[in-house]
Amino acid sequence: MSFVLMLVAGISLLLMMIQTCADVILDNLFGAPIEGNLEVISAYHMVLVVFLPLAYVELRHEHINADLLVRLMPHRAQRTIYVLGCLVSCFFFGILTWQTMLDAVDSYRINEVIMGSVYVTIWPAKLSLPLGFAAIFLAILYNMWRAVSEVDFDPSPETPDVDIV
Repeated sequence: MSFVLMLVAGISLLLMMIQTCADVILDNLFGAPIEGNLEVISAYHMVLVVFLPLAYVELRHEHINADLLVRLMPHRAQRTIYVLGCLVSCFFFGILTWQTMLDAVDSYRINEVIMGSVYVTIWPAKLSLPLGFAAIFLAILYNMWRAVSEVDFDPSPETPDVDIV
């Protein structure tokens, strides 16, 4: 599921690039930019690009962490700190999932729009927040389970296979 969400975010990024290029070309060649381009990009594409890949990044252990001191500790202490961090993160993302779902339902109920050069309905984009937060919540639970159950669990990201010339 995390890969599918990341793929949707990647497609949204590609569409954002195409839409921006088309807007610049249409504006410069014909003096007719795409109406509501900024609103659609900021309300839809950027939201999808930011929130949907969260779980994929978590499963790959590629979120930013400051673990310099933790790496100096014994392996058992590292795992304990990791599990405690997972518990705090689950609490945090659980609250975010719940609240953003309430906000998305309210937005749908009132058919929320943003004003710009055109009106843009934003409730569909607001659904991506609880979806992304729920996905990272599940990814953190999965990583926490692995940290507890697998003796050789290491939350470090994989080293990329890149040859530097």
